[in-house]
Order: sequence, then structure tokens, then C-alpha cells
Amino acid sequence: MSCRLIFTMLLAGLALPALARADAVANLRATLGGLQAAQPIAATLKVNTTVTDEDSKTTHAQLQISVASGGDGLHLGFSPELLQRESKEAAVNAKNKDAPTPIRNLLEELSPIDVQPMVDYAPVLLRQIDGATLDSERDEAHDGKSTHLLVFDVPLPASASKQMTIKHYTGQIKVWLGADGAPVAVQNVIQIKGRKLLISIDIGNTTSYALKIIGTRLVAQSRRNEESHSVFGKSGRSVTEAVLTPVAQRSGS
Repeated sequence: MSCRLIFTMLLAGLALPALARADAVANLRATLGGLQAAQPIAATLKVNTTVTDEDSKTTHAQLQISVASGGDGLHLGFSPELLQRESKEAAVNAKNKDAPTPIRNLLEELSPIDVQPMVDYAPVLLRQIDGATLDSERDEAHDGKSTHLLVFDVPLPASASKQMTIKHYTGQIKVWLGADGAPVAVQNVIQIKGRKLLISIDIGNTTSYALKIIGTRLVAQSRRNEESHSVFGKSGRSVTEAVLTPVAQRSGS
């Protein structure tokens, strides 16, 4: 066998992983592109959060809202009981500014921007992998089922380096694909360590989604967000969990 033929075969062998990775990303994009939120969906969204502040004080909050998404947009429903709970909480806080307001704080996080990905995650994931680089892929069991894992590296946002001197950064997206090629879970991880003037800053965020196709939509059945921060030696942590449960729509709705 000639040296030239051997060299050609080696180059072809080295190219195979790159081609396979390109195919994996292209297939994921095609799958996500085919998941259009054409059919309406109605659901309940239960959210609970646990926040631990710099003084190690912990507060809990839990609530439920209704969600409807269709041709007329996204609708969020807040029950009178929930609004009354927030009103009572605000009244106590008005007399004592140190009184916690966990319901209000949680409601402030339930904007359409936060809820929309739960009922239509495909375009969100497409945006997330734009600009990201596929680092590795492998077969892996997830939640007791066989899946194929894609691991993406996410570049550091340019704005971050303008706000502080970056000492360490990790940005990663993990996408677990089912047998049909559709994503069944996603995890976003960001870790930034830096310094601004003489203040050390350590920020971490991990968000995990459990996904399912309902009709023509890619829906997030659950979302778990863990945030941590340490600034000038003072640290805090929060965990927020959201569970979306579809409900049957009434005839004519």
C-alpha cells in the first residue's frame, strides 16, 4: 500500500467524527424546526422556590397559575386567592420593611418571557445552540432510558468581561436526544468567577428541563433552576422548580 493511500485513509478517518458531529447538529436543528406550536395548549403551572440569603435565612413560596397558548398568544391566569395572598403579604411588608415577600418575589419571575419556553421550547433551544460549539457526543442513559447526549460549549458573553475581570468561565448546554432524535432533556450550566475592583464575584446557574412533544409542540414538563452567588464573601442560593401539567380544553375553546 502506497504512503499516499495510507495518508489519504488517515485523513478520511480523522474527518469522520467532524462529519458525524455536523450531522448531529443539523439533525437536531431540523427536528426543532419541525416542531411548530400550531396547536393550542392549556395547562396549570405549579412553581415553588426556596431562597437562602446572605444571613442564612430561608424563605419558601409556592403558587399555581393557569396557562393557555394558541393563535391568540399566551395567557396567564392568576386566581383571586393568589392575588389576596400577595396583597396580605404586601400589607405586612408596608408596616415592617424587613418582612419577607416570597409570593411577590415569585410572581415577579412569572413574566411571559419565563413562561413561554415552558409551552414552546423548540425555538428557545434553537437560539441557545446558535453560536455554541458542539464539544462532544455519546450514548448515555438518562432517566432510565437510552439517549444520545450532545454537549455544547457556550462562549462567554462580551458584556461579562466589560463588567468584571474574568478569572474562570464555564458555559455549557447538554441536550439528551431520544430514539426519534427529539430532545427529551436539556441542561444549561453557567459558572463565572471574577473580580470587580477589590470585590471577588462567583456566580453559578444551572437550569434543567424535562421535555416532551405534545401535539406539534416541544413542551417543558418541568424546569429546575439553581442559582448561587458569592460577593465579597457573602453568599446566597435559590432553587426554583416549575411543573407544567396539561389540562383538557373545553369544547369550543
